[in-house]
Amino acid sequence: MGLFDGFGGQDIQLTPKLALVAAMVYISAADGHLDDNEASDILKVVPDGRTLETALQYCRRTGFQQYLDAATRILSPQQKMCIIVNCADMAMGDGYLAPEEQRQLMYMAQYFQIPEAHLHPYIQTLMLKNNLSIFG
Repeated sequence: MGLFDGFGGQDIQLTPKLALVAAMVYISAADGHLDDNEASDILKVVPDGRTLETALQYCRRTGFQQYLDAATRILSPQQKMCIIVNCADMAMGDGYLAPEEQRQLMYMAQYFQIPEAHLHPYIQTLMLKNNLSIFG
């Protein structure tokens, strides 16, 4: 054990619920920050402030690649699909998909072994849902 090892706090054990919230934090913060509106959007999906705080700590300590490694080991195929659809909805919710958000979503789909063809109808539905410009 190194001199400063305990300074980082306790290890955070990734659970499926925490994996969902952490994924949404990674996607929301892809532009470099997580604003209050994005945090509120996450809390609409998982209304648990404690889990959000734990996810924020986890994301600060853990790179996206390391998160994907851990999440892939603990999530079922259905949980992986739920996570990527929720992340895509968050990323597309403002009507614009930033290049970094798109890159992270595609990387997540590859890591979770979700074929693009399988994801396509969900993304098309989210594009329609979030395209409010059709109302003028």
